[in-house]
Amino acid sequence: MKKNSLSILLLSTALIGAALMTPSCNKGNTNSTEKKVNVVSGNLSCDVPIMSGSGDYDSIAAFTFKMNMDSFVKSFNPAYDTNSIRNVSLTSCQLVLDDKTTVDNFANFHTANIAISSATRWNLYRIASASDIVDTAAYSLNVPKIYDPNLAKYFTADSISYTLYGNIRRGSSTPLHCKANISFEMTLAK
Repeated sequence: MKKNSLSILLLSTALIGAALMTPSCNKGNTNSTEKKVNVVSGNLSCDVPIMSGSGDYDSIAAFTFKMNMDSFVKSFNPAYDTNSIRNVSLTSCQLVLDDKTTVDNFANFHTANIAISSATRWNLYRIASASDIVDTAAYSLNVPKIYDPNLAKYFTADSISYTLYGNIRRGSSTPLHCKANISFEMTLAK
């Protein structure tokens, strides 16, 4: 009897352990049609003009990214359209100067901000900000996201516009050509 009780106890323990280690089939509401994709606005050109003095600038440069967003979304699944865009979040933002000088570069900036707008959302919305930029010659600048808003409503349009603005530490004497590389993660779902 002791041997049978011990066998039953060991068998029961093994079955309970196996049940606990097996993943549950009921994971709640998951959407099997959800897909995460990367959207890269790369090598966007903008010209940073000569800035005559220090202080706040509401707009230093503007640049636009154009893409047929409906076709882009459909390329992942023909059942998707722009209404399938559930979430868009900024993953990275980098500015790179093409015509750099030792006097005129990102050291001229005390702060730099990137704002987004589109044909479906005209209001400028700040998505990235670099504050207290070091006063050392710099020819590229990573502008970190400041929070993680859902930008999906901006991406239902075929044209996304960005504005560079900020506070200038000192004026510049030459115009600068800048490239922007901005990346997002987009969640699509039906």
